[in-house]
Parts: sequence; C-alpha cells; structure tokens
Amino acid sequence: MPLEGTGGTTPSTSAGAPNTSSTGTGKPRQGGSHIHLWQFLKELLATPDQHGTAIRWIDRTKGVFKIEDSVRVARLWGRRKNRPAMNYDKLSRSIRQYYKKGIMQKTERSQRLVYQFCHPYSL
Repeated sequence: MPLEGTGGTTPSTSAGAPNTSSTGTGKPRQGGSHIHLWQFLKELLATPDQHGTAIRWIDRTKGVFKIEDSVRVARLWGRRKNRPAMNYDKLSRSIRQYYKKGIMQKTERSQRLVYQFCHPYSL
C-alpha cells in the first residue's frame, strides 16, 4: 500500500534483501510480483542449468550478458509478473529505461541482445 505523503510510492528494499513488505493484511507479499526486471535477469543468469539456452553471461566480471532466446525470456518475465501479454518489445523498453537510471548500459561494441549491468548492479 502506498504511504501517505510519499507521492504514492512505497519504500524500496535493497537489492539483496528479501522482500518482506506487507500487503496491508499483515501477510508478507509473495516474492514473485514485486521484483525488478534487472533482479529477474540476474536470477535467470544465476541458474544456467535451467535458463542457459535463454540467457547467458558473456563476461561475468564486467556484467555483460546476452539474451539468446528473447521470446522465452519475455514469456518467463510475463509469467513472473502475471502479465500474459508480455513480449520482448515491452521488456526491452524497460531495459532501455535502465540506461537512464544507471542500472544498465550499452556495451562498448553495440551488439543485438547484449547488455551490461552497471556497477554496483553487476555484483
């Protein structure tokens, strides 16, 4: 629930902390719907045995990764956010917004479906 006097936003949790904010009913939120796209992408990257054909690290130390199967990644993201109409066009728009926020940046040699996390998000 939005806090009164905060412009309709709730405080965000730190990147590594579990989401334990309340739903207003006294029950903690389920972890799936209140996740940022960059966190979700890192989850996929952390499980190459399950998602290695869809997304993989190119240079882990620099935070560079490649989306191998954009349709699958978008479908997984849509399922996680309960948005069945999610497609890669919508997902990539969010990634482009991360350029302005300093969460992601274009790679040195711009390649299709290759992205880079900015520090400290690359950790």
